[in-house]
Amino acid sequence: FSSPRIDAPGLPLSDVLIAQIVAPSVQIFWIFLNRAPMPTWLTPISSYFGEAPELAPRGSLLAPTLIHGAGLAVCWLAGALAGRMYEREAFFLGGEEKSGLARYQTLISRLVQAGAFATGVLIVSTQLDLLLEFKRYAQFGESEETDLRLLVATVEVINDVFFEALVIATWRIIHANFMSTPENRSRRF
Repeated sequence: FSSPRIDAPGLPLSDVLIAQIVAPSVQIFWIFLNRAPMPTWLTPISSYFGEAPELAPRGSLLAPTLIHGAGLAVCWLAGALAGRMYEREAFFLGGEEKSGLARYQTLISRLVQAGAFATGVLIVSTQLDLLLEFKRYAQFGESEETDLRLLVATVEVINDVFFEALVIATWRIIHANFMSTPENRSRRF
């Protein structure tokens, strides 16, 4: 973290936008398509002021999505810096001497490292959030209400990790394929 090497200056911003906007939006679309329960962070802003969530105007889910996405983006940015995802080797595929999946070895290895670190940051921040919510350490088996809240938080972390991993890995693989074409190898973006 002390001196990261960033070979593509626009890539951290692209990653943050993907992690903050695209991944949570894909998660919301998936939830609505499957008629699954809404996550606790997806409460319309107007409901904080006494309005019923069912009567929320259009666009009222945008702010909670952006707020939650900002937290996920911070987790990913920390993970990407820890996994050295902004170094040239992480977004250029191996040369022509490698074929097939071997070209993706560095990319996938660094994606897993960055994702593991980002997941750890998300889990710790969720535990801190629950600590502040309960004002004490809470664990399963204390009461039905506590068990339900901890289970909901667990499911939400799993969903966040899955959708962030899906969207960011897809973005990074597409980006690496684009950057590794012969005409783009020597260009500076």
